[in-house]
Amino acid sequence: MALAYHELLAQYEQFLRVEKNLGERTRRAYLYDLTRFQEFLVRLHGRLPPPSRIATEAIREYLNHLQLERGYKSTTLARTIASIRRFFEFCLMRQALEANPAAGLHNPKQPKKLPVYLVQEELARLLASPDRSTPAGVRDFAILASLAFTGCRLSEIVGINVGDLLTEQRAVRVLGKGARERVVPLNGLVYEAIQAHLNVRPIVESPALFLNRSGGRLSGRSVENIVRKHVLRAGIFKKGVSPHKLRHTFATLLHARDVDILEIQALLGHASITSTQIYTHTSSSRLRAAVKKLDGLGPG
Repeated sequence: MALAYHELLAQYEQFLRVEKNLGERTRRAYLYDLTRFQEFLVRLHGRLPPPSRIATEAIREYLNHLQLERGYKSTTLARTIASIRRFFEFCLMRQALEANPAAGLHNPKQPKKLPVYLVQEELARLLASPDRSTPAGVRDFAILASLAFTGCRLSEIVGINVGDLLTEQRAVRVLGKGARERVVPLNGLVYEAIQAHLNVRPIVESPALFLNRSGGRLSGRSVENIVRKHVLRAGIFKKGVSPHKLRHTFATLLHARDVDILEIQALLGHASITSTQIYTHTSSSRLRAAVKKLDGLGPG
């Protein structure tokens, strides 16, 4: 007998948790999308059909409902399509159906957004916020400087151990996405900030460079709170300034100083140049200046 939708959904949740080792937040997002889809199917058919009886047209109707009646944006629609497609891939793997009805669905076009970043004056205000007369302020300054001038991801920053510091090279070894290791150079400001932090860092068993009050490794959530606190203190009111936005800031500052995109890619640890190309946004004043360089090249 064919398994019911809710039975496969329960198996899928276990698959995401045990075999895929996905975090609770990610699993919740997938299950939220699939539960809402389940409710729509009940309204559409008067009952919940097994996955083997769900047609592509029913999925299209659901997406139209989300777009036209619920006002979903293209980014949310794309996430919903991905959730449904992956669930049916799982059902296919469990031989609960013969073909994936979501396989032929195309994601809606995503609007191109420029990444949020801090301009130079805002960054200076942010770095001036920590009180460096206290050990916590020295630590916070080292964290902010590392985020802004290394381009490291949040997970990479919290994952740094004291033993990862390469003092002679003035660099740090980090472990990025896909367990790819890279060596990131430190400019003078970051190097001195980390050295100052090491001078006041408690001597504890934890190998972590950045510690919490209990002497354990600082969590990603704590670093997010530190950034948020100093953004407010600095009077920066841009929406959504976060550790990841400081990574955007690093890449944007490099691009503004004509650093080659391949070098930016290497510093950020991007596997594909496509990911780095979002940082090639340019201000209108720079574009005008570029075009102005062609003045005088026409006929006299």
